[in-house]
Amino acid sequence: MHTLDIAWSEDYATGIDIIDEQHKKLFELFAQVDSMTHTGSEDDIRYIVKQLLDYAISHNSFEEGLMEEAGYPMASSHKKIHDAFKERALSYEQKINNESNPKKLAREIRIDIGLWLINHIKREDRHYVNDVKAYLKKTSRKRKPLFGLLG
Repeated sequence: MHTLDIAWSEDYATGIDIIDEQHKKLFELFAQVDSMTHTGSEDDIRYIVKQLLDYAISHNSFEEGLMEEAGYPMASSHKKIHDAFKERALSYEQKINNESNPKKLAREIRIDIGLWLINHIKREDRHYVNDVKAYLKKTSRKRKPLFGLLG
């Protein structure tokens, strides 16, 4: 069966190292979800899907903090997009936990969330790049990963 290729591409690079590292980590998690749907147990599948969704939510929170610190004028609009994503991700977490056969749902989640991420990076994240880069250059501050999970 052919699966949609959801993989990191340099086309998604923002030029903000910490954001690009986190985006790459998300794509690594998509690959792990794909792998687990072929070789993993039901518990393994549930676990890696939860890791993906939790990391995506944490990444979005990190991004929001960075936009706010940078004074990005559209930060609140961007946060609303993230809030809608969070609802979707939490709904998927509930569904996967209650699913008797999580393999099919994990594939659906991988494609849905993967396409969402690709579109979000290409369409939404691009808008804050200049503000955040200027802020980081001005402060010369290196961001540390949140909760030890991001980075």
